Amino acid sequence: MKRTALLLSLALLWAASAGAEEIVRSFRQQIPAGGIEKISIDFPVGEVTVEAWEGSQVDLDVKLACNHRITSRCADAAKAVRLVYDNSGDRLKVEVKNWPKFGTRGLHVLVHISVPRDIPLHAELGVGEMTVRGTASDLNVGVGVGEVNITLPMEAIHTVDLDTGVGEASLVAAGRRYESAGLIARELRWDKGTGRAGVTVDCGVGEIDVTLR
Repeated sequence: MKRTALLLSLALLWAASAGAEEIVRSFRQQIPAGGIEKISIDFPVGEVTVEAWEGSQVDLDVKLACNHRITSRCADAAKAVRLVYDNSGDRLKVEVKNWPKFGTRGLHVLVHISVPRDIPLHAELGVGEMTVRGTASDLNVGVGVGEVNITLPMEAIHTVDLDTGVGEASLVAAGRRYESAGLIARELRWDKGTGRAGVTVDCGVGEIDVTLR
């Protein structure tokens, strides 16, 4: 119960600050994806956009932003944050370290990542908005509080599983729209695809929208 209340509080702060931010730090990195069999990304608070492309590397563009204006508390918190990736095995893992433990101090991330379309992806976001476009392999997305917007190629997908603790979920596939909503955990499952990939999305509090084209 305490965790849910905290997440809801963070969500309200995030919604109030949307569109009013100042960039305080930026990271850019290109990572070769040869030999990588799975990509895993994990961010705490902010906006994360993942685009699939034909490139053979992962392109990271990560910005740290402060709500409304750069305060000393937010700037100091941003200085401590590190962008970390590990591609030593067959999995590439990308995350941030040293994020503020007690409140965000107005700090959040603005992330744009380009990934090879045929590598399975696992994406986590604590609070905010997650967007995924174009991936053609297995996709697993988890968001604590916020919005999830996913657009994928219809021919690549076999199953879709959507789960919201509190909120709404919708799927558009093969010209039909499927919906699920409620104040308790609700699930939406679709298994009529002709592809091979499975899509699983879990959002604790918020909204999930998936479109197969």
